[in-house]
Amino acid sequence: MGMVEMKGQVFIITSVLILIALLIVRINTQTFEIKAEETFYEDFSNLKNELINTIDFSILTDTANLENNLVDFISFSTNVLKKRGYSENVTYLITINGDTRIIYLNVSLNSSKSYLKENLIINRTVYT
Repeated sequence: MGMVEMKGQVFIITSVLILIALLIVRINTQTFEIKAEETFYEDFSNLKNELINTIDFSILTDTANLENNLVDFISFSTNVLKKRGYSENVTYLITINGDTRIIYLNVSLNSSKSYLKENLIINRTVYT
């Protein structure tokens, strides 16, 4: 009887080890998808921040290229976000008052399920 009980225990232990191994393989090969809607707000925030960074960089380096840099960035971001299934709309108006540049930005981003819009007024003084 002792030998029969040992064979049953070995079978149970082997079965448990095989199940654990299969579970580990399943967990390691499982792909996790991040849905676009879960990153929508983060993408919108990144878009706004990069627009502001583009303005700040342009004013620090070469104020004359501010509008060209904005156009280039908007074109770039529109293409990137379009590949993610988003529709971007950015309009701006640049006014000059002495040494101060005032940039009015209207930024919107939408997808099939979400829509965000924000209007920004950015004042920057250019020191010469």
